[in-house]
Amino acid sequence: MIILVGIELNPGPPISPEKRKDIVRWKKDGLGIKTIASKLKVTVKTVRRWVRRCCKKPSIKTSFENRPGQGRKRKMTKKQERKVVKKAKIKDEDAPQIALEMSKEVHGGVGVDTIRRTLKKSGLKYLVRKKLEVITPQQAEKRMKFAKNRLNDNWKYALFTDEKTFQVGGSKHKSWQDPKARKTDKYKRHAPKIHVWGGIGLHFKTELYFFQGRMNADLYCKILKSRLPPAHSFDLHPHDRNKWVLIQDNDPKHKSKKGEKLLNILAPDRITDWPSNSPDFNLIEDVWSELDYELQKTGPKDITKLKSTLKKAWENFDETKVKSSFESLPRRLEECLDVKGERTSY
Repeated sequence: MIILVGIELNPGPPISPEKRKDIVRWKKDGLGIKTIASKLKVTVKTVRRWVRRCCKKPSIKTSFENRPGQGRKRKMTKKQERKVVKKAKIKDEDAPQIALEMSKEVHGGVGVDTIRRTLKKSGLKYLVRKKLEVITPQQAEKRMKFAKNRLNDNWKYALFTDEKTFQVGGSKHKSWQDPKARKTDKYKRHAPKIHVWGGIGLHFKTELYFFQGRMNADLYCKILKSRLPPAHSFDLHPHDRNKWVLIQDNDPKHKSKKGEKLLNILAPDRITDWPSNSPDFNLIEDVWSELDYELQKTGPKDITKLKSTLKKAWENFDETKVKSSFESLPRRLEECLDVKGERTSY
């Protein structure tokens, strides 16, 4: 065993003002120094120091707050902190990678937690990277035409419908991002694992429909028969509860002859010129994002728990968020025209 002479162990950061007050209070209540140290998980030396300062010298005015110069010392300079933020925002590096690189120039090295605190202090958040499908020139042209024709429409009775894929146990890549300038990964669709169909609007909402496997015209017709008209209508006069207008994308399974024939009966009022590859126009995507966030918080491990979590989140969804999405729709269409049919920021 090697004994280090003349070297004082690092006592760590000063204890909090709350713990200092507890030391004084418990000492006055008759507790012993060792007992107080054990309860607060601090050293006996620390307790003695504050007992001596506050209890044995009552003539001295005691301040429980840190004096100037006390507290944790800065690990990095402001210049080094700016460098950390630059590595995350511009070079797209994660906290462990940044910590490894910065340890070469920070005396004593720097930990991952320090890097994360620095990034959070700068306003960055560790968010899921958005994924967007590439828009073709033909699709962009149709999106512009739709936006121009529908810019002044009244969406009060719209019922936005679509399917969403949720993967049990699936993980999503995250990175440090500026919330006002989210990073985006483009992608092409792949085979889903679990599907949910639903419809929601400013005044209407269907029940969710869960299914597995690939959807075809027969399955879609089965969903429509079981979920239309919408099960819930709210904040409407009874005479207006049948005025809902169906909105669906023009996926082939939605446009089959069998489906069209059924929709002429179930939903004669519907929008038929919806442009392809336009999830940023479909307000149900905002709801799916909220449900996905709930799943990330609870982390269901099987399909049964996944379904119950989705049902609960769907039933308790905040209606004010739906209203906010509807209010943004004209702005989405205007932005589509501004960016020449490319993806909007929504």
